[in-house]
Amino acid sequence: MVITRRHEILKTLELKQEVTIPELAEQFNVSHMTIRRDLDLLQSEGKIQRFHGGAVKVKRFMGAKYDQRANERKAEKAAIAKEAAKRVQDGMSLILDAGTTVAAMVDELEKFRELKIITRDLHTALLLSNEDRFGSFDVYCAGGRISKWAYSTDGIYAEKMIGSMTVDLAFLTCEAVSHAKGAMAWSPVLVGARQTTMSAAGRNVLLADSTKFGYNSLAIFAGLDEFDEIITDARLDEDEADVYRKAGYPLTIVPVE
Repeated sequence: MVITRRHEILKTLELKQEVTIPELAEQFNVSHMTIRRDLDLLQSEGKIQRFHGGAVKVKRFMGAKYDQRANERKAEKAAIAKEAAKRVQDGMSLILDAGTTVAAMVDELEKFRELKIITRDLHTALLLSNEDRFGSFDVYCAGGRISKWAYSTDGIYAEKMIGSMTVDLAFLTCEAVSHAKGAMAWSPVLVGARQTTMSAAGRNVLLADSTKFGYNSLAIFAGLDEFDEIITDARLDEDEADVYRKAGYPLTIVPVE
């Protein structure tokens, strides 16, 4: 019965991608504690990723397409973006990494009068090119090979442009976060651009929603101690968050509306 229930939980995640403990408890007519034990075991087997109050299907190292990712966990990304924008001041120079969590910052930047922004994200660059909203901004799009699935540039030319600049603050993203291994990308192709970004910035802030914590991806690009701050959402499992805090990593957790 227990094995069957856990198998059915995985089947439910195949269909829904994300489930909550109350939903599963009602579906299987068992207690919340029973479901928590099921989810803990499935996470230990690498089949799911826990967050506070539920679980998501574990992603593979190859990320989903941009449009799909942009429509996932919008509330969490918006909360992270709003908090991240509090670190920005008028007149600053910024690097915005390629990714949907960082792209969510664009709306939060509209309140500023003057910023210099460099990005590899084509979607972010397009939004920032809106004259009515961001006419006083100085925006640079780092050239290079275009990743069609990610709507961004990468490779040596993007790295050279970013490496030739010095900025106040960089906001980075990742595909996985491990307290033991650090921040990871789905491909080694992305490592150079992100490492160059971090070298160019006076301060580096990692933006990662709660579903990215606690598992591995293919390519490590930075240790967590290399970031000045790590911002995530309050759906991060409390026990998981404690692991990062006890390790001394600068973790900021924001509520989700």
